[in-house]
Amino acid sequence: MKDIRTKVMPASRQHEDLRNGFIAAIRKTAPDMPADEILAVVCVFVGQLIAMQDQRRFTSDSIMKLVAYNIERGNQTVIEDLFKAQGGNG
Repeated sequence: MKDIRTKVMPASRQHEDLRNGFIAAIRKTAPDMPADEILAVVCVFVGQLIAMQDQRRFTSDSIMKLVAYNIERGNQTVIEDLFKAQGGNG
């Protein structure tokens, strides 16, 4: 079985388009839904995607490392963007 960490790569244009499509769908479908509810729904979806992974190719541990790594990357991106923002309170 492969260690999925070998799949870590910079986001491609197609990756960004997919992410932006998810954001657009959320804004269209649930514009007034609280962020914590959106997070809960997305977590269920991620859980379903995890269950669909080929267990002959990847270990459960490697899949969970991939999920954790990308959550951390997403958090870091937002934090970096906030520090770069003009006119903040910091």
